[in-house]
Amino acid sequence: MSNIDSSTQGSTASAIQSSAHSSSTITPFKFHGIGGEFFGIWIVNMLLTMVTLGIYSAWAKVRTHCYFYSNTELGGDRFEYLATPIQILIGRIIAVVLLIGWAILNAINPIIAIALAVILMFATPFLAVRNMRFDARMTRFRNVRFNFEGSYAGAYLQLLVKPLLAYLIVIAGPMAIAAGSKFLSDELIGVGVVVAVLFFFAAMIFCYAWVSAGIAQYMVNGYRYGTKAFQAELNIREYMKIALKAMALFMGAMVASTLIAFAFGFMGSIVELIKNGFKGSDAMQGGEAMGFMMLIVSYFFMLAVSMVIAAYVKVCTRNYMFNETKLDGELQMRSNMALGSFLALVVTNFLLVIVTFGFGIAWAEVRSAKYMASVTEVEGNLSLVHAHDHNEQSDAAIADEVAGAFDINIGIV
Repeated sequence: MSNIDSSTQGSTASAIQSSAHSSSTITPFKFHGIGGEFFGIWIVNMLLTMVTLGIYSAWAKVRTHCYFYSNTELGGDRFEYLATPIQILIGRIIAVVLLIGWAILNAINPIIAIALAVILMFATPFLAVRNMRFDARMTRFRNVRFNFEGSYAGAYLQLLVKPLLAYLIVIAGPMAIAAGSKFLSDELIGVGVVVAVLFFFAAMIFCYAWVSAGIAQYMVNGYRYGTKAFQAELNIREYMKIALKAMALFMGAMVASTLIAFAFGFMGSIVELIKNGFKGSDAMQGGEAMGFMMLIVSYFFMLAVSMVIAAYVKVCTRNYMFNETKLDGELQMRSNMALGSFLALVVTNFLLVIVTFGFGIAWAEVRSAKYMASVTEVEGNLSLVHAHDHNEQSDAAIADEVAGAFDINIGIV
């Protein structure tokens, strides 16, 4: 009898577990924007910004954000952008004054300008936190605003201390190895150079993973949806794998281009062209002209390879970070980006902007937003998530605009 009871209990538990698993729903993001519709907003923004000598840019930014937020849907509800043009304008005026002041100082007294640039570097983590906090608090979904509660100490560690340490390791490490081998013996210089080069590549891969994983984890864990926290445990090894594959792709492309040059007999022409100091085309004869053409082809080939590598890194890091991110243990983020589709988007958007002499930017931005929404999902029952709004307020976008003026862009992916 007890065996029958235990068997029944086991099957019942399995059925409940299976039912719970099957009830887990996948909710995709959707973007409903239309290129032609946004073009009307974009062109008016551009014209009014020029007519008002930049003053309308604050209203343009709010209109643009409102369009993209209100056209982004999750589970039947749309996002909202809450910032007002006055908030943006105040921050933008301060940012422009600082930027103009720095440019004047750079022309009058470069030493003071350099000192201010160093101060700005040390202020970058502070500005980044304020920037993310303002953007989060200006975003609302289902009447609940987002927030960012990452600490300033964590920002300085992840955004300043670790990158500086990584830079020192990558640069000073190989130099120390090479200098040490020369100090020990002149015969060891060759070995020291080889070890230094190997250390350089190994240090680059490790430091990239160390810094990138730290920044991503700090930022994800700092975000809140109302009172509920986002969580992610990111592994450095995963970032190292991505960096190793990207480096292998780059080295493979370089080897392939070199072998092709040798196979077609262009390498000698390229070497001769370099030895002659890249003289004008009228001085090039036969092989040198072929070498020059091969250099141009190689340049565009490596440019295309660099685009592929950048796309690969973005796709892999975004997918990994999203798939490791949860909201208070209730919702699981999902990203399904594919290298081929993302590359197709990047290339076609680039051609669209070039062919339309820049007027296709509106369509390119809508296409990008639509693609990013289509590859992003939330796993879990949205109706069971009960978040409460917070009471934090942000009055002005000063840090947001200063960061933008000085091109301080801290991104996860």
